[in-house]
Amino acid sequence: MKPCAAIGNLCKLFSLIFSTFTVLYFIYIVLLVKIILHGDTFTSPLIKSAKSEDGACEGDLAKDIIVRLHRSRTCVIAGYLDLRGGRVVRIVGIAHRYEQETLFCSFCFPDANDTVVAELQVHSDHFEFPYGTTDIICNVKGNRVPRYVSINADKAPPTVLKVQNIQQETLPPKFEYNFLVCISALFGSYGNILQFVQSMEMYRMLGAEKVVLYHTDSSSTMKKVLRYYIEKNVLEVIPWPITSFLNVSTGWHYPEHPGELHYYGQTAALNDCIYRHMYRSKFILLNDIDELIVPALHQDWPEMMDFLQRSNVTADIFLFENHVFPTTLQDKRNSRTPTEWSSVPGLNIVHHVSREPNQPDEINPTKMIVNPRSVVSTSVHVALEFTGDQYQVPIDVARLCHYREPKQKDLAKEFLIEDTILAKVGSRMS
Repeated sequence: MKPCAAIGNLCKLFSLIFSTFTVLYFIYIVLLVKIILHGDTFTSPLIKSAKSEDGACEGDLAKDIIVRLHRSRTCVIAGYLDLRGGRVVRIVGIAHRYEQETLFCSFCFPDANDTVVAELQVHSDHFEFPYGTTDIICNVKGNRVPRYVSINADKAPPTVLKVQNIQQETLPPKFEYNFLVCISALFGSYGNILQFVQSMEMYRMLGAEKVVLYHTDSSSTMKKVLRYYIEKNVLEVIPWPITSFLNVSTGWHYPEHPGELHYYGQTAALNDCIYRHMYRSKFILLNDIDELIVPALHQDWPEMMDFLQRSNVTADIFLFENHVFPTTLQDKRNSRTPTEWSSVPGLNIVHHVSREPNQPDEINPTKMIVNPRSVVSTSVHVALEFTGDQYQVPIDVARLCHYREPKQKDLAKEFLIEDTILAKVGSRMS
């Protein structure tokens, strides 16, 4: 059944708006009724840790997503078995770049513990901040598969992590999802309700089966919205209390933006998201909540990726060029836009159909769709270490729509480009 048949009179209201947002509006009304009338609350679901087998590991079993090691500056997030090119447990962490410590890994088996000196690999994209995303590499001896690893600084009590991704021993994997979206991080009492809902519904219609969000802080209303999508089994929220451990920056580059760590630990969250879901999803999208990767030729991501893979058989990293849609300029000529939306807090992306022309002499940032099993480490805009090839997707195939303040602040309106790519996607879905 088409959306018009299901929604009735709403279709007349939206006849000139693409069908994507007809469905979105219906869902949003249901969402608001659920939130406002039922007064749902949001409690961030903790990641639960299993108990150590037979007490084989000495130390505290990590129960939170971020743990600072005892008597150490280093924070650890999670440990993942990595059999690509060797046998290691790769612990995603955050370490001080100038004062690196000697850390020790102990693999906890029921009959014995093997201890090795860890290798700390600070990611090259640290944006000059004192702390950076770091891979803590623990080499595994022999062919045994450790289920737990403890890590500690010299003579300090150890912290125990459950080793994830041990299902690699049963490759090839059966994917739970074809497309999963990683978003990091929601912070600063984020309350852009309307754009968040619009983005979530666009993700779903384009092919996302799960959205993973690293959550530091948001408004009380946003927490209710998150709870709604969690209950719909569309959203996974991972607590990200990075501000309890480090003085994070609200900007991207040091020292212009003061702090100890780049932008709420964004790259650490993205790397953790890739490893956490490496064997759960065929593809992973890495972008921010104010961005949408939108196909220009195809109906959705599955159709687009099928096309891109057939024409680029060796590529595992697909880059989509950023295009800024200034939020300071609105087009309200569409009289069919629901008046109810005006009372909802947040940005209405329907009203933003003008984009800035990209400058050919500048490097424009990108966001990615990746085969996560080919990624060793990633930054925000590009993968840092990977296998296979990468491919820059042409603008006539797809583009990254970024709804933000103007990048070219002095650009006259007549030089902006009208871009109705969202409407085109919606019309193909009707």
